[in-house]
Amino acid sequence: MNPNRTEEQLKELLGKYLDGTATHLESKQVEEWFEAMGNRGTPDDIFSSPGEEGEEYNRVLSNIHSAITPVAQQSSFQKRRFTALRLKVASVAAMLLVVAGAFYYLHNKPVQPEAVRINTAIAEAGKMKLVELADGTKIWLNSTSKLSYPEHFSEKVREVTLLEGEAFFDIAHEAKRPFIVHSKGINTQVLGTSFNVNAYSYSNKIEVTVSTGKVAVSVGSGLLGYLTPKEQIKYNLLTGKILKQNVASTQTPWMNGDIVLDYVDFESLKAILFNNFNYHLKSKGTKVINLHFSATIKKTDSIANVMKLLSSINNTGYTLHNNEITMY
Repeated sequence: MNPNRTEEQLKELLGKYLDGTATHLESKQVEEWFEAMGNRGTPDDIFSSPGEEGEEYNRVLSNIHSAITPVAQQSSFQKRRFTALRLKVASVAAMLLVVAGAFYYLHNKPVQPEAVRINTAIAEAGKMKLVELADGTKIWLNSTSKLSYPEHFSEKVREVTLLEGEAFFDIAHEAKRPFIVHSKGINTQVLGTSFNVNAYSYSNKIEVTVSTGKVAVSVGSGLLGYLTPKEQIKYNLLTGKILKQNVASTQTPWMNGDIVLDYVDFESLKAILFNNFNYHLKSKGTKVINLHFSATIKKTDSIANVMKLLSSINNTGYTLHNNEITMY
């Protein structure tokens, strides 16, 4: 037999032998090969090394190839043994090919990526919460803020989502693996820096303010701008308007216990008072609904002192009852 017989030709030869269409010479060569394989090892021997993985299938066929040619030159079998040997060869050959195929599939099937566990961190009303990530990044959450993040990051990118509220990010520097914060459709990408993201649901704006380093702020595939220290972007979610401006300081007031009211409307004030003091604010009449408030208060202030300050801004009155405040 031709020693250069290909893999396909070898499989074809076995197939012909099994369905009875092989010539007398081809049948004799297969049978002589089988007898020779009996001295070389059983099919179990052939698959005794799992470490060879996908190469096993090719090695099995290689054994067939190497065995057939030299054995073809040995003495022929007796015809009276032909039928019994044929059945034996057929069963072993069929098993050999099936096992080889199964072995190859099991050791080469695609490996499904392990599902990554997603954690959620929530800061209680009136409190801050520190979250430390696997890469060394530290995130401080303001009152009632919510952050989702993976238990471990992928090899190419680090991504978290600020679901609600405000957070200050101190990102561990990694030149080849950017860090991206998603918040209400806005993406803030950095390599290693510190910045603040304000995305409370009571506001129709998102603010990104940089303390150190440089960040890129985008919405979808559109770049809103780059920010360096003491720069801020305000993005209006309703109008798409972008305001980029300088700020006086890189400090984040809320991390020091300050609550800065920057011309907030009545609905925003309601949320701020509830998030930080656990009081429900409501209005009596229509006068106060259209008012705006600018002030700096402390989280440690009593609610009575806070309301005295707020009432003095617009000459309004208020009443306190249990956990409810009525402004008029």
